Amino acid sequence: MGRPHTIILRGPRLRGLLLIAPTTVAAMLAGCQGRALVPNAADGLRAELVERTRERDVARARAAELETKMAELTLARDVKIDPEATEAQPALSGVALSTLSTARLTDANTATLALVLEPRDGLGRFLQVTGTVRASVAALVPGREPLPAGSVTVGPKALRDAYRSGFLGTHYTIELPLRWDGAEVARAASVSVEFTDAFTGKSYTSQGTVPVIKPAERPASPSPVTPGSVVPPVAPTGSTPPVQPASPPASR
Repeated sequence: MGRPHTIILRGPRLRGLLLIAPTTVAAMLAGCQGRALVPNAADGLRAELVERTRERDVARARAAELETKMAELTLARDVKIDPEATEAQPALSGVALSTLSTARLTDANTATLALVLEPRDGLGRFLQVTGTVRASVAALVPGREPLPAGSVTVGPKALRDAYRSGFLGTHYTIELPLRWDGAEVARAASVSVEFTDAFTGKSYTSQGTVPVIKPAERPASPSPVTPGSVVPPVAPTGSTPPVQPASPPASR
């Protein structure tokens, strides 16, 4: 055993010495330390319960959606719709190519296009749609004719999954890899889009030019300094460099 520690107790009615062995102090400190929590079976059950609850909520939402669609079809067949309600029902007027669309260069003749589409009603408001999107892209290289770079067809289910909503607004985002002939870098991409409504069969077209953005260049890493070498101080911009003192003349 180590040397006992002496603790002096002071108080209005308590005076004296208390000797505590080092082993007793270590045991007291060990009782105050926190213990790491190890995952157990209950944690796994809780995670599984959360996942099953999420799946149940999704299933209920899908069922409610199907019930609404059935009600709409029943009303359209058996009941005459109020003309005012028909006039207030939003309808698609066009599909615009958003200025958020960009193509990021991945190599000299390859890029990844983020095609952002905004279906709008007659009041210029975003409208969710169901249908098929067909897009074709040509790379615009200075001094050359437009070069075919890629195309894509997105069906109704994939288009629904492409729905996005956030601080940049509500839209559909479709990603498309691009590749064109030659080793020249394209400055922009010409995009042609056609959307076909699944219920009316009507097609809506739009065209636009999307900029091709080069990847951000990493700053050059500083040159390593050899141990023992002296790094000269850098003078502030616009200041006069310090004058070096003249060396004393050599003795004869």
